[in-house]
Amino acid sequence: MSNNLEFLKSVFWKILAWVTRTKNNVLAIGGILFTGGFGGAFCGNINVKRSDSSSFFEFSFKPDQLPESVQIALFGVGFIGVTILLYEFCHLKQERNRKLILGVEHIGLKKRIATSLSSALKNSEVIPIDLTECYQNDKVYNPQRALQLTIFGIESILRSKAAEVGNKEITIAYGGMPPVGLGFLAGYLMSNTYHVDVWDYNRNAKDGKNWYKVEGYADANKPIIDCSHYVRDKNVCLLMSISHPVSIAQVKAKFACPSYIDIKLPDIKYDSMSSIEKLKDFEIEFAELLKTLAADGAERVHIFCAAQSSFNFSMGRQVTRNHPAIIVYEYDISHPEKYPWGVLFNTKDNTSPAIV
Repeated sequence: MSNNLEFLKSVFWKILAWVTRTKNNVLAIGGILFTGGFGGAFCGNINVKRSDSSSFFEFSFKPDQLPESVQIALFGVGFIGVTILLYEFCHLKQERNRKLILGVEHIGLKKRIATSLSSALKNSEVIPIDLTECYQNDKVYNPQRALQLTIFGIESILRSKAAEVGNKEITIAYGGMPPVGLGFLAGYLMSNTYHVDVWDYNRNAKDGKNWYKVEGYADANKPIIDCSHYVRDKNVCLLMSISHPVSIAQVKAKFACPSYIDIKLPDIKYDSMSSIEKLKDFEIEFAELLKTLAADGAERVHIFCAAQSSFNFSMGRQVTRNHPAIIVYEYDISHPEKYPWGVLFNTKDNTSPAIV
């Protein structure tokens, strides 16, 4: 399907979703009473007749067209509608104030970026998970410490902040550039009871607005799952070429995988999955793939992924206890093995999360 057709399809579904959205019945009733009351009182006093000198109609407004009792009743209905609308608007404002956006900035670079996620989230509180201390010579030299900081930031700090909020509705805004495996792990650790918005960082933004919420429309450049090299095995490799190509030769230098599945985009580029529709669609495909591998007897899935942070985090959220154990490997172009370490999680015992 061409990009134009895919875009039009995406627009159509967004419009349909808006039209069929859950309606606020209180606002609807208030609007009907307001319109019926005041509108009825106004329209009932309009006199329409054909002009004697032409074929046109003449309109005139006479306030005594309707009986006084009827007008009073209609105005009463209108005022009831106004009262309902004002009450519901105040209630909605209170509900909006009860909602809290809590940011999680998961930074994994040799030095902190100049623009923090908090600058995009305005007055929202942001929990920093800063892994810069774990970097040396542009690479992660202490992955174990990075793992500990990630687990502590999400399982301790985030959960305690959520508990402090009480009955407020929480939306988690997750953004960052951690190592691939820790991005997957962050999604895995994030409770499914939270509503999560994913944010990405655009290094090339010229207006200082580097952070952006992943929204947008879908296009035809979607991940394709190639299972032609897959056979049932306890260990299965997933090669995920999303923002950069993943080489099977480099993967086999790390792990002799007789069974592997190749997942790639037709047009591989760094911002190729900057559409929430594409992310949501592939989340379903990814979860179904892991479900199939579990049913086929796979015990461990080895993931070699090159993708943007929002993709890694979103896929991590799809991993459940019913799926096989997962290892997501970190790529290092200067290392002889290319994938010197990985993050293990979702084991059936308490040996994970761990660095392997």
